[in-house]
Amino acid sequence: MCLMLTADHGPAVAGAHNTIVCARAGKDLVSSLTSGLLTIGSRFGGALDESAKMFSKAFDAKQEPQEFVSSMRKEGKLIMGVGHRIKSINNPDLRVTAVKEFVQKHFPQFPLLKFALEVEKITTAKRPNLILNVDGVIATSFVDLLRHSGCFDK
Repeated sequence: MCLMLTADHGPAVAGAHNTIVCARAGKDLVSSLTSGLLTIGSRFGGALDESAKMFSKAFDAKQEPQEFVSSMRKEGKLIMGVGHRIKSINNPDLRVTAVKEFVQKHFPQFPLLKFALEVEKITTAKRPNLILNVDGVIATSFVDLLRHSGCFDK
């Protein structure tokens, strides 16, 4: 379990640290995981929320992927959910690969993920590490799940 939790940033990141401390203190699984999840915020894990907002806003505004990338560059903003220090198109993140494969196999529709993958084609043409990262793939996939599950309206 710890290997999975610490795969990206090591055991010192807030969520992993709190989860580990709670588990070592003998707390149950749900309490330990909740402890880690409750530390998600602007300094840790916030890229998921911002990524979902950014990609959804662009997609809902019917922006083309190139238009979205250009507008973010013009505003001087990073695209949350894009980029990684170590992973690249030449050294893919297997977590991203696994989520993409799962979504493509099991989701009824995934237009936001497709949009994000088109954005990735543009960003990786500039630098190979400007990939859709694990935050970006989870965020866009989750929005697609909510929007196309048939359980929720917009």
